[in-house]
Amino acid sequence: MKLNLKGFFKTAGLFPLALMLSGCISYALVSHTAKGSSGKYQSQSDTITGLSQAKDSNGTKGYVFVGESLDYLITDGADDIVKMLKDPALNRHNIQVADDARFVLNAGKKKFTGTISLYYNWSTEEEKARVTQYRFACGVQHCTRTVENLEGTIHEKNKNMDYSNVMAFYHPFKVRFYEYHSPRGIPDGVSAALLPVTVTLDIITAPLQFLVVYAVNQ
Repeated sequence: MKLNLKGFFKTAGLFPLALMLSGCISYALVSHTAKGSSGKYQSQSDTITGLSQAKDSNGTKGYVFVGESLDYLITDGADDIVKMLKDPALNRHNIQVADDARFVLNAGKKKFTGTISLYYNWSTEEEKARVTQYRFACGVQHCTRTVENLEGTIHEKNKNMDYSNVMAFYHPFKVRFYEYHSPRGIPDGVSAALLPVTVTLDIITAPLQFLVVYAVNQ
């Protein structure tokens, strides 16, 4: 039997090239998959400077976290925070947010769910006992609580609104927004979630500056 050495060496020479190309293709697939894999990614942040009680045009009541860039109508989960801020037995100077608040965006409905970790630096046993009524766990120097399942909507700032009478936080805190990405890419509406409906805030009464929020669909 006669061997075709020329053809053999030609085929052998192409084998390393095939391996190289296979590796490039595999790397490209892995890179594409990694970029498109599902997960939670930070998209933006804001600083919360104050709080006001509020309700929207449909009569839904809540509280507004007043931010430097946007306003956040909290429709559920903030009752204990507000009661604590209004409690005359506690010093609001001693209430702080332990870490940055985390708001996860729901792109389709322009809503979010959030988590805030609070701590209170107590100075007397009476203060310590009082704070535990708000479901704080107390240690030697301070009490802590993580407030979960906050729900709300994001609203643009009203340029004509006077925010000077809003209850200001002694310790403003940062909130970070997160978006869920899917293998198909960024879900439709994520960009719109950070450019939400325009609202108008009208002051009605104290002490928490009761606001009426009129949503105007764009």
